Amino acid sequence: MKIYITYKKDRFTKEQIKNLQAVGETIFLEDFFDLDNAPYLKEDEEKILVVDPDWYNWDINANHLSKIKNLKGVCLATTAFDWIDLEYCKENNILVTNVPKYSTDSVAEYAIFLMMALAKKFPMQLKKDYKMEYSKSMLTTEIRNKTLGILGLGTIGSKIAELGSSLGMNVIYWNRTKKDCNYKSVDLETIFTTADFIIPTFATNEETKKLISDDLINKMNNNALINVINNPTEIYNHELLIKRAEEGKVSYAFEIYDDGKKMYDYKGNIMATAPYAFYTKESIERLLDIWTKNAIAIANNSPQNIIM
Repeated sequence: MKIYITYKKDRFTKEQIKNLQAVGETIFLEDFFDLDNAPYLKEDEEKILVVDPDWYNWDINANHLSKIKNLKGVCLATTAFDWIDLEYCKENNILVTNVPKYSTDSVAEYAIFLMMALAKKFPMQLKKDYKMEYSKSMLTTEIRNKTLGILGLGTIGSKIAELGSSLGMNVIYWNRTKKDCNYKSVDLETIFTTADFIIPTFATNEETKKLISDDLINKMNNNALINVINNPTEIYNHELLIKRAEEGKVSYAFEIYDDGKKMYDYKGNIMATAPYAFYTKESIERLLDIWTKNAIAIANNSPQNIIM
């Protein structure tokens, strides 16, 4: 058994490496490589891939998977799993695992941070180089008694709702199924027309990619959308939201995914950051712990956190 890990070796503890080596020859591929010449393509021995998405440009497709001999399992370093061809893995009996719930607190806290930044017009302060300007456009708002609309009341959505509620916000939510909770379930239009702050937290798939329509975005008026879960261009009309924010009709916060622009390139109350929502000391420690255990579990024929 060989275990190929596409990540930096020094991120793992000595104990984690020792535990991996106990179940198979462990090989770290620390530098990016040409996928057509990946070292594991030359090996016939049974293997497990422990993969970070950046090494694959977030796309492990059937073409690449079909070239890998004797592949027992793939351990993803993310909660999301839309970047691997699950159908191919299913057809070829390849186990796929993910890392659930490792960054719940990190992402939820980041969402609240971005919400606060928009409420206090922090992006506009930065763009004005902190120039004092007591104008109507710079008037900020308080969070207490405002309405927070959550799209998808899963683990992260529930944590954001909890944090918002603790700040004195009125929390409403949309979910595919009604939840047993203290928050009010409403339809999507109600959220987009009544919530002061809207935060999508649903998983990305073919159905949810069409969930936030242009019509819903156009119904927003003097409210804000905060996105920390997905590449925004995949789940709604990102450019339309930017247009409406630059016109001063809404506020918008999102993480930049290599579109070449920076926050200062946008007008209006737009907060654009690097994708750091998940990246805390605590969440990375949890990720590495679960990720390592997933690989060991597959090697021991007792897989955990299986997607399929």
